[in-house]
Amino acid sequence: MSTNSSERTVTASPVTSPTAATNTLSSAHHFVSIKLTACNFLFWRTQLVSFLRGQGLLGYVDGETPCPPLMINAAPASDESTSAATTIVSTANPAHKAWIQQDQSILSILISSLSNEVMYLAVGQNKSREVWDSVAAALGSSTRARCLSLLGQFHSLRQGNNTPAEYLGRAQLLVEDLALAGRPISLDEQNLFVFRGLRPEFRSMASSLTASGIPVSIPQLVNFLQAQEFILADDFTAGSDGGSGSAPIAMYAGRG
Repeated sequence: MSTNSSERTVTASPVTSPTAATNTLSSAHHFVSIKLTACNFLFWRTQLVSFLRGQGLLGYVDGETPCPPLMINAAPASDESTSAATTIVSTANPAHKAWIQQDQSILSILISSLSNEVMYLAVGQNKSREVWDSVAAALGSSTRARCLSLLGQFHSLRQGNNTPAEYLGRAQLLVEDLALAGRPISLDEQNLFVFRGLRPEFRSMASSLTASGIPVSIPQLVNFLQAQEFILADDFTAGSDGGSGSAPIAMYAGRG
């Protein structure tokens, strides 16, 4: 009886592995929450790569786990005649069927992670790697071009007649778009390009912040610039009331 019990244990063990894999893939939506759009390819790819690698399935989409052959060659049993032993028999490969089943599950995950905007990239694709390559070919190059375009916009950003809040709001949108495109901007870079685009009356404050050696975030810069704008407005008001409008401005310029 102990022998039968051990045999049942050994026979049942392979069955638990596919069930566990199926349960993991069925809950993939908890780990793959970002829908792919035309602008967030790198974020989408990052979450898929980490999830598939964690499940040991990344090879299905990058080609490291190719599909096994449909048929395999097998020799007859050893108790048959010698002449029969030389005959090779082709039989169905069970590994091929298991691979196809797993690949279709991954394909389903990939398709469910596409937004309607890019769903056309999966049309006509029958394997997970085909969808993966289709998405990378369509959005990978456009992402690089978008990075260059956004960097150019950020470098040429100028305040002009905008208020500090409006100007820094535009800067913050560019920073977020660059992060989505896979080109995050450090605080030092943000300060460099934002300070360069400020109007002249804010340059002294920018110089002081730069000299401090501590980079500040764009939301913090909004507060600094609004406070500076308030101080400048108060100086102009005092000058107009007192009849000597140039004195406060000259004193402020001297302090700067």
